[in-house]
Amino acid sequence: MAEEEKPLPPKLDVARYLLAQGSLFVHLDPRMDTVAVPKWYRSEPQLVLQIGFDMPVPIRDLEVDAEGVYGTLSFNRTPFTCQIPWDAVFALAGDDGRGMVWPDSMPREITEEIEREAGRQPPPVVEERPSLRVLPAVDETESRPSSPPKPGERPSYLKVVK
Repeated sequence: MAEEEKPLPPKLDVARYLLAQGSLFVHLDPRMDTVAVPKWYRSEPQLVLQIGFDMPVPIRDLEVDAEGVYGTLSFNRTPFTCQIPWDAVFALAGDDGRGMVWPDSMPREITEEIEREAGRQPPPVVEERPSLRVLPAVDETESRPSSPPKPGERPSYLKVVK
């Protein structure tokens, strides 16, 4: 009998946990009618916003509550008040890359792209190239000839490495 899958934790709980660690990357579908972001992002299937309580450009009105994320963010040094309801969010990640994905909330285009990537063949195995190796030191007591070697000969202190 297959083990039942545990339900994913609420997005709010994950967001609060990650925000306590630093900043938070919110992956969302900006095309939803309830999302407020700059209009030039609204046609994309995915938008990633970075939020936090200690950002270089402070988000003084940042709220992360049961409704979603609200705050005035900076886009190319221009403030814009964003409103992101939880139903538009499909992934949250912290500064360290750890986070969570809610597949049921993911836009179709993103899901298809992931499935395409997963179906690709692994890259071909490249033949191993010869590696360098360390040769024993040349005995300094060996005398080196003072005259250059004749054509086709090599000095005794040079070794051929294959």
